[in-house]
Amino acid sequence: MMEVEDTDKKRLRQLMIERLTKLATSEERLEQIEAIYKKLYASREWASSQAIGVTIAVEFEFPTQPLIQAALASGKRVAVPRSLPGRTLDFHWIDQSSLYIRSKFGVEEPKEDHPAAPEDLDLLIVPGLVFQSSGYRIGFGGGFYDRFLSEYNGKTLSLVFEEQMNEDWQPGPFDVPVEKIITRN
Repeated sequence: MMEVEDTDKKRLRQLMIERLTKLATSEERLEQIEAIYKKLYASREWASSQAIGVTIAVEFEFPTQPLIQAALASGKRVAVPRSLPGRTLDFHWIDQSSLYIRSKFGVEEPKEDHPAAPEDLDLLIVPGLVFQSSGYRIGFGGGFYDRFLSEYNGKTLSLVFEEQMNEDWQPGPFDVPVEKIITRN
């Protein structure tokens, strides 16, 4: 299998966005969300975590607001990333009253400055568009999470619709896998 070139990754991203947009209004999506959350909340990673890093999902992604609300309600701390120049991320603590601004990428990011050090996060929920069972993922193309993951030592997982699984591509040299993929099955 050859390494996927940038144009191939762009094509896979676009195809997945189209697929997820179609899935967004289906009953199938709701069934998958419910099953995936049930598995997450029963997982060792969730039970042992006290501080979670998670992106606020855009419309077609796996919804993270329920996870954020459940984490805060159970006393866990939650941090949400901001994208920075140099294609890096920094995380900021949020609570029920936090305010957000929309980034240039269309993602909600914390307005207030409450920095969370990477070592304070014991679980990172990593977004993406295309996933392999080995944990490799294709994100949105900036390498933000791969850069963060290359320095992060906590637990990592992704919440993934079955439609996002695709083994027919080769990870690049800078791609960093997540430790666990949670799907409905």
